[in-house]
Amino acid sequence: MNIALDVSGGDLAPQATVEGAILALDQTSPAESGDLVITLIGDKSLIDETYQKELPAGINVLNIPLKSDRLQRDPFTDGDDPSSAIRTALRLHSKGKFDAVVSAGPTGAQVIASLTELGKIRGITRPAVGSFLPTVTGQCYLLDVGASLTASPHHLVQFATMGHVYVHELLGIEEPRIGVLNVGRESSIGERSVTEAHALLADSGFNFTGFVEGRSLPAGVADVVVTNGFIGNVLLKFFEGIPILLKKIAPAEDSTEYLKSIEDKLDYQAFGGEPLLGVKGISIICHGSSTSRSIALSIMQAARMARIEIHRKLENFLVSKFDSYFSQVKYLRSFRRSFNLPGRFRLRDVKQTRESDENNTPKK
Repeated sequence: MNIALDVSGGDLAPQATVEGAILALDQTSPAESGDLVITLIGDKSLIDETYQKELPAGINVLNIPLKSDRLQRDPFTDGDDPSSAIRTALRLHSKGKFDAVVSAGPTGAQVIASLTELGKIRGITRPAVGSFLPTVTGQCYLLDVGASLTASPHHLVQFATMGHVYVHELLGIEEPRIGVLNVGRESSIGERSVTEAHALLADSGFNFTGFVEGRSLPAGVADVVVTNGFIGNVLLKFFEGIPILLKKIAPAEDSTEYLKSIEDKLDYQAFGGEPLLGVKGISIICHGSSTSRSIALSIMQAARMARIEIHRKLENFLVSKFDSYFSQVKYLRSFRRSFNLPGRFRLRDVKQTRESDENNTPKK
């Protein structure tokens, strides 16, 4: 298994990425990853400056020289530049040269590059990235947390679909509880995108629990919670800041062990990156401040996603479940466009028409 790592991606790169690759090889057993190979994609001169020894067996380098104006360029530029490291890595991934791509670079650039080089799976018009948040009952998968800032009602339903499949595959929950983040529980409260998404999901066949308020999310009332990327990213970073607050307000005496346990549960560095769901491949988006530990975990996460082929499982779910889950939702134009179906057409109608034709065909 060959994982491509954007060596210049992230605030702490290239030191964190190079050390993270070495750490991933040290911590991953052959039984977990097979014959893991990590390819560092980026400027070789930076790698040589960072690690002034011979790289361990299992780590290769694909030299993509940095452009001199990189620091002055817009962070989205690498996503538009076909010669950038992230575009090159994803293009080679789409051709089967790599099994997955990992980057802690700008999320926007990676989303653009993923859409350009990998494309979207059938049934999805707005890919999303999620994150697991701790709850009193375990954890909750929140998406979107930053792949895009806005989301229509149809996009929120697509996020729910991807969250359903992802949580089912990773946590083994047969019918994950799905909620929509909102300012209240009543179905008529909230902006149009969430109230319409509520109506669509209530009629979708999912295990939909309704709206989830911010205070209810840590209580574990849902396994998947969907929102737009702006709100999701703000909420995610609020969770990241809780340990800082607790250090200030917790009693000084006998609180060290208590605070450490909370920090461990909320430490984003302990979880690594998450896949951009909805594209035809494995594109792992990491926190911009990822340390070597987080990069190592992200590489192992990439290997896991590649092994279970999460993108194919998601597309297969959409294709096989379209009739029972989505055709009855009459307003899901985005799904129909993706499947090239007329607006009022349902897969159920194909089966009924075929059966009718067979019954009316004269027997020979």
